[in-house]
Amino acid sequence: MVVGPEEMRWRRTFSGRPDQTTSARDFATTLFAGAACVDVVQFVVSELTANTIRHTRTCEDGGWFGLELVYDDPAYIAVVDNGGRGIPTVKQPVDLLATSGRGLYVVSQLAHRMGIEGSPRLGHKVWAELDLDKPMGDPFGVEVTAAS
Repeated sequence: MVVGPEEMRWRRTFSGRPDQTTSARDFATTLFAGAACVDVVQFVVSELTANTIRHTRTCEDGGWFGLELVYDDPAYIAVVDNGGRGIPTVKQPVDLLATSGRGLYVVSQLAHRMGIEGSPRLGHKVWAELDLDKPMGDPFGVEVTAAS
């Protein structure tokens, strides 16, 4: 990988179809190949893109989501959606044995910082900053894998 004095930043849009979660994760994996945090990047991209397809107007005809990635320390991941259907929220307390509803909580635990901006009308940006040199490991006593 070529690394210069400036951060490396990529932005890409994807159609709002469920298969695009895999495409977005593969795109991010390629860009972060060789970084210790690549597994964390894969999980965060999978979670944020799946959420936007599942919970916003992104999944409607003509819907899309945007992905922004910054290869720096901290690494930065942001997903922009088409709004609608409420506001993304980190639920607490979280049931770690639940099969859904804990993804943003896990992202918040993996991130240095995390934010949610925007509105249901205009769309949201959900972002996370990650330690470039830290792999996922097993931080919560539960197995966390990237969704496909």
